[in-house]
Amino acid sequence: MIFPIFPKITMKIKALSLLWTLIGPAVADDYRPAFHFCPAENWMNEPNGLIKIDSTWHLFYQADPNQNVWGNESWAHANSTDLLHWDHLPIAIPVENGIESFTGTTYYDSNNTSGLGTSANPPYLAFFTGYTESNETQDQRLAYSKDLGATWVKYGNNPIIGTSQEAPHDTSGGLESRDPKVFFHDPLGKWVMVLAHGGQDKMTFWTSSNAKSWTWVSDLSASQIEGFPPNVTGWEVPDMFQLPIQGTDETTWVIIFTPAQGSPAGGNGVLGLTGSFDGKTFVADPVDNATLWLDYGRDFDGALSWVNVPTSDGRRIIAAVMNSYGSNPPTTTWKGLLSIPRTLTLKEIDSKRYFLQQPIAELDKIETSLASIQNQTLTPNQTLLSSVHGSSLDIRLVFSIDPGATLSLAVRKGGSEQTVIRYLQSNSTVLVDRTASGDTSYDPAAGGIHSAQLAQGNTETVHIRAIVDTCSVEVFGGQGEAVISDLIFPSDSSDGLSLEVTGGTAALQSVEVYSVTL
Repeated sequence: MIFPIFPKITMKIKALSLLWTLIGPAVADDYRPAFHFCPAENWMNEPNGLIKIDSTWHLFYQADPNQNVWGNESWAHANSTDLLHWDHLPIAIPVENGIESFTGTTYYDSNNTSGLGTSANPPYLAFFTGYTESNETQDQRLAYSKDLGATWVKYGNNPIIGTSQEAPHDTSGGLESRDPKVFFHDPLGKWVMVLAHGGQDKMTFWTSSNAKSWTWVSDLSASQIEGFPPNVTGWEVPDMFQLPIQGTDETTWVIIFTPAQGSPAGGNGVLGLTGSFDGKTFVADPVDNATLWLDYGRDFDGALSWVNVPTSDGRRIIAAVMNSYGSNPPTTTWKGLLSIPRTLTLKEIDSKRYFLQQPIAELDKIETSLASIQNQTLTPNQTLLSSVHGSSLDIRLVFSIDPGATLSLAVRKGGSEQTVIRYLQSNSTVLVDRTASGDTSYDPAAGGIHSAQLAQGNTETVHIRAIVDTCSVEVFGGQGEAVISDLIFPSDSSDGLSLEVTGGTAALQSVEVYSVTL
């Protein structure tokens, strides 16, 4: 079945867009972000099927198209030419015959090995988990597009991996296999699928010659990974790819995934493993807990990367949903937003291999300078930036600081509200303090302090970058090895800033504050 662009849906989205244009992006009871992607209405959770087709970036994501809570899970669809300005499109892969469309990934079948296109017009393939609520089964399914991702057809012989085939490799009997990551492995000449097995703390690897008939080949479990923390459980949403190691001629395989428990901030979190892969078996490198996590905040969940990005671009770009509180956040017309897309790289610093993240360069093109400070010493009796206001900002700090001193940057400041980003020289730690960030009543985990440690090689001259939007803050410390992503819900009027130091002085090499506007 083909799912066309329905005029009524398009008109509804345009009407919503006009409404937001008229009343502004920061509505007190809605907190709609100014430059992060969020649904036009209703529920969103983790991204799916991220792919670039020609010059267009496609974003699919888990959505309930009918209500503002989890349920009726479908693949919603949006696209963009710059990863910042998004057009909302109709549902790409809907619920059908009682079978929901859970998380998965896409890939370009350039050689038409699936036979679902032609040699002149190879198909794009979408792999997803089918969930049947009536019997709680989860199986793996396929859809394809022959019109550059505009519409998607469900494969007629779904599922491509049924529960009976999953059962020997799944302790729940095939009820808990989900979130297929699929790619073509050139050296093996076969398709590879990675499946997560929920609460079983493992993944399975499958291969296929045609993307439709699959054979199990291996498992990867926590017990096979040296040093893997025993409290990190509930594996979900795997992604797998190769990354070069900066400054070397080496390339390594990487798996990132989202455990449901055990992250530094509690609850969901995204971690990364490096290792070797021969097309059938992944052998993980020993884990160093200091470099395991991609994000140390509460709100970075279900990260995936865009595929089919041209080698001339060369970036591995990831994004995740910013929400680990279900339907609790105090937004009324929408739920869930996408993190700022980030480049992901690997680099050895101080003999440790770190994942580094930075906001995409495209962000620079929608920024306007608000304030600039160069080569100034900040002392404990001073407050800088108090005349600067804004609720959608990019703030970049480069400084050195006295031993034992603490630099504090307050954002979304007003009345009794503020979110404070601090750097503690004593332990090379950057932290985000949401204690007074605004409304934290919606969830017991909505406040508190989250922290991440910089690599020692990045502590003499410290770099901190804070991306602030209406209801979110994302902090990138060092070269991007210390990242903290959190939701905040302050009042509209809390739009002030301040920069202070205690316990010593800070030599500010540069402070740049930019307004971010789509």
